[in-house]
Amino acid sequence: MNPNAWLAAIPILFLTGCSWAPQMQDLGLPGSRVQDGYEISADFEDVLDLVPLATVKLDGVKVGLVKTVDLTEDFTARAVMTIASDERVPVGVTASIEQTSLLGEKYVALESPSTALPDHMRDGDIIPLSRTRAAIEVETLLNGASALLNGGGIGHLTVVTRELNEVLAGREDVIRSGLRDLNDMVAALSRRRQDIVRAIEGVDRISQSVASERRIVSGALDELPAGIDALVGQRYALRRALAELETFGRVATRVIGRTKADTVANLRLLDPILSEIAKAAPSFFETLDTLLTYPFARNIYGGMSGDYAQLSGELEIDLASLLRDGFGPGPALGDPQPPIQCGQFGSNCLAGDLTSPPQPPGSEPSTRPGPDVLDGRDFLDGLGGVER
Repeated sequence: MNPNAWLAAIPILFLTGCSWAPQMQDLGLPGSRVQDGYEISADFEDVLDLVPLATVKLDGVKVGLVKTVDLTEDFTARAVMTIASDERVPVGVTASIEQTSLLGEKYVALESPSTALPDHMRDGDIIPLSRTRAAIEVETLLNGASALLNGGGIGHLTVVTRELNEVLAGREDVIRSGLRDLNDMVAALSRRRQDIVRAIEGVDRISQSVASERRIVSGALDELPAGIDALVGQRYALRRALAELETFGRVATRVIGRTKADTVANLRLLDPILSEIAKAAPSFFETLDTLLTYPFARNIYGGMSGDYAQLSGELEIDLASLLRDGFGPGPALGDPQPPIQCGQFGSNCLAGDLTSPPQPPGSEPSTRPGPDVLDGRDFLDGLGGVER
């Protein structure tokens, strides 16, 4: 073959071989690869200038490297990290983009959760966007400082400082006391945080109940204007009723004021009566059911309908008193001088001469003798010799 042809084929072979030739970053440098590791990913809103082969640290200790940084379908950045196989990244870890120094390189900082979990992340797991953040760039900080120094607010800051000094001058004790009170209030709120949480949960439950009864509440609100219109129509009557109530209140106040002393005196007089009633209350209530069944015993409640109940009694008769008071001699009708005196056989008599009953006009007075009156012995003899 012609040597010139070989010389022309060498550049062609070199150019075609560049497509499969390794790139510089694929060659690898000492410490730029992780052998036998597993991959996890983290989604960021902004990865700044994070580049592949950047360091990944867990709680300040290097555990892996950034493999790739790609754009996801929802236009967020996803950093794929290769973690050493002997390192365990706990579940719930947070990720952030940090800098090694003021002008140093970016790296991914992983921070373990405050509450350690027994499980750890596995190959293919993703740290969601809610647990990632990006650090403030030095450029952003310098831009803000530049805006402030170039008339953005230095003059206003001077005015605010001067006015604040004037307000605080001579009031240090008051401000200090206010800060202590504020500290006490925050501490009290901190101690009551469980109660506050329960109250918020109660409000949430009430809101859920109201939301579940939305149709009823909506109907009530729809009917509310009609009710207000009805109240407006009765405004005069309501105003008159309130005026009458005010008059009644004044009269009642006047009456109570005038009768206060009498009412108090009556209550004081009732005090001993009520006290005695209270003392007798147990005996009264014990005998009340006996009164309802008198003259039978209280256990008559257990009797059968149509049955018999036995009752025994004792009747005492004083025959002497009966003969003396019930069958003794009395005054004869029309006798001007009765043989007995008032009080001898009872008190139901009048002293003095008895008057004849009135006669009709034109009639003659009666001359018929009165009935015979027996003394006590003759009466006993008439009964057949009954002795006392």
